[in-house]
Amino acid sequence: MISKYTTLTGAEEDQRLDVQNSVLCHFDRDVYDNVFRKKGCPAILDVGCGTGNMIRKMLEDIASYKLIGVDKVERQIHIAEKNHTSGRFLTLDVEQEDFASLIRPVMEEEGIGGFDVINCSMVVLHMQNPVGALSRLRTLLAPNGTIVVRDIDDGLQYAWPDPEKRFEKLFMMLENDVRMGDRHCGRKIYSYLTNAGFQNIRLNKVGLASTSLKDKMLLFDLAIPTLLHFYEQRHLDAPNNLQWKKDFEWFKDNIVAMKDSFGKEDFVFSAGFMNFTAE
Repeated sequence: MISKYTTLTGAEEDQRLDVQNSVLCHFDRDVYDNVFRKKGCPAILDVGCGTGNMIRKMLEDIASYKLIGVDKVERQIHIAEKNHTSGRFLTLDVEQEDFASLIRPVMEEEGIGGFDVINCSMVVLHMQNPVGALSRLRTLLAPNGTIVVRDIDDGLQYAWPDPEKRFEKLFMMLENDVRMGDRHCGRKIYSYLTNAGFQNIRLNKVGLASTSLKDKMLLFDLAIPTLLHFYEQRHLDAPNNLQWKKDFEWFKDNIVAMKDSFGKEDFVFSAGFMNFTAE
């Protein structure tokens, strides 16, 4: 089975994640603030923590907390350990059937009986079995604890005007590439959470768009150059694959025109992010 998880690493991916975190902080910061402030010293599990920068930004105004971060990429865990002066970071895959039993000893060491907040940001789209993984996470929630699931649905994504249909072609390329994850997972998350046994499920935020030039250029940095890097790496990994070569060369030839579109006064771009909470 082809993995639904992209394998981009290195400085370019770290920079892309930093831009993503910065943009999304404005998208749903109020949701996270409300969740974190339910308890004076929340115990937090950050699933797919990456370099830890996203959760660090969200916790800037929280005086006291206990944090455990997990990610399947060991390199990211090493960076997270350097980025945080507190917290524990573990190389673990939430889709492992024994995930809960592996993390419970660390919870005991940290004095955590259950997590007040479980953060699952841009992870579900890469899961092979979302309901199974979310079910395991539900067993780790404290009474009255909250899971925050932030993910994407390209059905909410659009670019206009698009007279040369560059963005339409790009969106189709993404949709047809399993390595980019389930690009329509956002609409499925309510069902996933329901079938995993969660209650009080709420859809808090839908879609991220802006008409200001500064914010549009941030959206460009978030959405476009990393995709070009992905298609380049995929082509270099399999230079004899003619379709991958064709996709990369088309993208390389059109990225400047795409950036020019973002800079135009009448252009609008929407990224299909969604934010759910459940208990």
